[in-house]
Amino acid sequence: MNNCFIYIFISLLFGYGLLSAEQNKKNINATLKTAKMMEHSGNIDGALGIYSDLYKKNMGNYNIIRQLRTFYRKHKKFEEGIIFLKSQLKSQPNDFQTYIELGEFYFLNDEKLDAKSIWEEGINKFEDNRSYYRIMVSIYNRYNLDSELDYILKIGRKKFGPSFLSYEVGLIFQSKQVYGKAMDEYLKKLKMEHKSIGIVQRNILNMSDEEDAAGIIIEKLEKAAVKSPRNIFPILANLYFKQQNYIESLNSYKNWTKTGEWDERKWLAFANDLRDEKEYILAIDAYNFILGRTVRSEIVGSALLGLAKTFEDQVIPKHKSNLIPYFFDQNIFFQDPFQVSTAISPVHLKNSIEIYDSLLYSLPRSMLLAEAYFRLGEIQFRILQDFDKALELFQSALMKNPDVKLKQKIILRTIDVLIAKGKLENAIELLNKNLEKKDQIALRQKIILISFLSGDPDSTLILVNSELNSISLAESSFNDLMELKDILAQYYQKDQPKEQDLFKHFLNAELLIRQRKTSEAIEKLNFIIQESPKSKISSLAILRQALLLQRTQRYNEALRLANLLVKTNIADRGIILTGQIHEIHLGNPQKALASYMKILNEHPSSIFAEPVRHHIRKLQQEKS
Repeated sequence: MNNCFIYIFISLLFGYGLLSAEQNKKNINATLKTAKMMEHSGNIDGALGIYSDLYKKNMGNYNIIRQLRTFYRKHKKFEEGIIFLKSQLKSQPNDFQTYIELGEFYFLNDEKLDAKSIWEEGINKFEDNRSYYRIMVSIYNRYNLDSELDYILKIGRKKFGPSFLSYEVGLIFQSKQVYGKAMDEYLKKLKMEHKSIGIVQRNILNMSDEEDAAGIIIEKLEKAAVKSPRNIFPILANLYFKQQNYIESLNSYKNWTKTGEWDERKWLAFANDLRDEKEYILAIDAYNFILGRTVRSEIVGSALLGLAKTFEDQVIPKHKSNLIPYFFDQNIFFQDPFQVSTAISPVHLKNSIEIYDSLLYSLPRSMLLAEAYFRLGEIQFRILQDFDKALELFQSALMKNPDVKLKQKIILRTIDVLIAKGKLENAIELLNKNLEKKDQIALRQKIILISFLSGDPDSTLILVNSELNSISLAESSFNDLMELKDILAQYYQKDQPKEQDLFKHFLNAELLIRQRKTSEAIEKLNFIIQESPKSKISSLAILRQALLLQRTQRYNEALRLANLLVKTNIADRGIILTGQIHEIHLGNPQKALASYMKILNEHPSSIFAEPVRHHIRKLQQEKS
């Protein structure tokens, strides 16, 4: 019982002590707040009185001490501050921060000899304290005490090593634009401390923005690379890259690898950066370098995917500058997948693809291989028009376990290849096989496309109506389906066998375009025009043929056909096409303007009048 009573008594006493300490802390904070308010209002002496009184009652409170030191400095009461700091040193003789501040107060009070004396005393007293040296380097730099800075560095480096504070000193020289000395310090840091390469590199690259610094930095790095290639070549490579000297950047990475260093992820990032900068030849070289040195499936897959993207990036859509959508340009049922060009010669592209294709088959499994196969298949299909090879690559992509989204893309493109090969039944079979697994809008609409291209308007109209009833107005393909329905309703006349037959010829021409048989499509469309120039489908056939002739650079023939549209329901499109051929292909802006003006004068109610007006204004400004 007695022990229990003692325990309770001690607990109560301890709790009271905690409460008392907490209350005292609150009182101190409240008083400090009052002093700051007086200080802000200009009552400096009143504030000092409060700070001093608080300090006398709580001499060990660090917060009060810090406030007093700040107060003396802020209001330039250096003599009072010196007295205060001296008293601090008596009670805390091993506080190096107080030595530093006392010296600084002497210096600010124009007692420089006393300041230097205190600081030197601190060096002797805290010779093993790295923090003292670090702060003093900053102090000496702040007050331009160069000889003292050299002295403390000499002592510090004798004690702690030649790279001691080299980064900090490098920053000092960099801020003073003494770039050679800054580089000397940074290189010391790199030589002794490999882990610091990231932060040092950032400062070197930032410093290279200065016009006077770049040459000095490169010279220093190139010399240092001879003695310390492992650390220096990556920095040199990044500097060259920043200066857009991509060839030297690549060479620096290769020289770095010769030292025995190999960082496949860094190489991959570098190759990707080259591709982003549109340095395609060098990017291909970098990807090949990776493939020649690594066996990790993840990296191999990424490199192969990067290669495919590099080729793909050079594939440029044609006719991006069309002033208006001439022929349902964005409609999924009329889009031409072959409307692309490339900066690479077809022969070089084909040879390169064959090399990478052989690599794909010899490499280990990777999650990225499916996409690599798909992208290479895209190039075979869209650029080289090697349909068999494209099919083979798409099949390989499917066998590499692509994710759901990529799998659908592969299937859809496979359908395009089968259409191009004229294998419409195989395409339908593939679509039905996948529709059984999951009902998908894109696949259903491919079925509509095949029905349309196969020359069966009745079935196509049924499928279109069914699809329109099953999708929402917000669906991106809704307008495309409505356009297709309007075309079927307008040009496919069930009570006029001749019109029906001509429309099916038109559909056959669309299929030929999808098969990359442009000349045959032109002939088919010409047949429609010659057979029945007054038929409903004739004007659409004229426009389509004119666009194909433009694509094949037969501009005069295209202009002749465009002029035939003058008295049709799509006369405005023919006039604008005429203007665009003169502007873009024949380089005659005067004739182009004359054509465009016809839209404003003769077809002011055309839905294309406003974009044409804007374009005319742009051409006139360029002319003036």
